Amino acid sequence: MNGRAAGFTLVEVLLASAVVSIVARIAIPNVHDVLLRARAAEAVADIRAVEVAAHNYWADELGWPGDAPAGSPPAELIEYLPDGFSFTKDGFVLDWENWRLPHGLPGDPDATNILGVSVVPANEGLAGAFRQVLGGSTWFVVGNTYTYIVER
Repeated sequence: MNGRAAGFTLVEVLLASAVVSIVARIAIPNVHDVLLRARAAEAVADIRAVEVAAHNYWADELGWPGDAPAGSPPAELIEYLPDGFSFTKDGFVLDWENWRLPHGLPGDPDATNILGVSVVPANEGLAGAFRQVLGGSTWFVVGNTYTYIVER
């Protein structure tokens, strides 16, 4: 031993604290953004599962499930959805839409139904992540509700 006490000096501790603080300031927002995008991707995957269930129902019944309140699957779709599937998730709620148009769409009077799955995120951060994840022309947004058109 050379007579020095074992341990860290105050300068070394302060320097290590400063480095950890800088790394945390860079990493924490990035981790939060990644988690939001993952939640948005989960919602898109859930929407696709509902779409597949609706098409399978149509193939069996030659008709579409009726409308259902937000957070609840239509009774007709339950057996076509994966086991344990829920329309209410942590951070967002799904809503099956079956809009009946008595006179059809403008320019397309034969389109008397529009079917879709809406997702309502719980906060603006998740809504921003949806805007990053979503693509294609089959989506539309009204307020804080993002709707994917399944069939028209």
